[in-house]
Amino acid sequence: MASKRVLVVYGSESGTAKGAIKRIAADWMKKDGLKFKIADTMEGNDAAVQFSTLKDNYDVILVACSSFGDGYPPSGYEDFLKELYKARDKTFDQDPPLDGMQHAVLGFGSTIYETFQNNPRLTDKLLEECGSRRFAKRGECDDAGDDSDKTIATWEKEVFAALQDPSKMVLGSAPACKYDEPAGTIQDKDVGQGAVAKGNNEMANYMMYLLVIFVVALAIWYQKTKDAVSA
Repeated sequence: MASKRVLVVYGSESGTAKGAIKRIAADWMKKDGLKFKIADTMEGNDAAVQFSTLKDNYDVILVACSSFGDGYPPSGYEDFLKELYKARDKTFDQDPPLDGMQHAVLGFGSTIYETFQNNPRLTDKLLEECGSRRFAKRGECDDAGDDSDKTIATWEKEVFAALQDPSKMVLGSAPACKYDEPAGTIQDKDVGQGAVAKGNNEMANYMMYLLVIFVVALAIWYQKTKDAVSA
């Protein structure tokens, strides 16, 4: 049986998702007896350029990504999400563009944001709607918690085990789970022209909001200190 050709795709503003998935892939490639091979590793926008031929060149796609701003894709991943949206809409009158592929997603984010895991969840959902089969449950890392390393390790173990077990990678069989596991709250995002600019503007507005809170808090502290000294 031929080795499954795995494409690794990442999207990250801070580099956390990129670093994690590249480390995982490198560790796997050091193992003996592999039933798959890491054929390519690339940023989302680079994968978008060859989107129409992905299913011809690869069998499996592993995605590690985060969100940016108010749940938008990172700047280097925007084109890939756009291609997923376009391809999903075309499936109404054409064969699914990713039919015959299988995928798993590792998401990064922080629960301090209302749009926690928005882009990873969207990606997972859209990949399935484009014809790909989910062979492992999505991992959702929370920077605000203390179990991100455990989440990554669990995802790494489950994905590797599935890639090594032909019975877990049967095309046409039911997905490993639904897209909304472990959670499914998402917001659709306009990833057309200017989407990243929108994300930047929203982030700037959020930073301005924090600055105003800081200034107000500082003014209150100063007044209380002044009153205490005067007393």
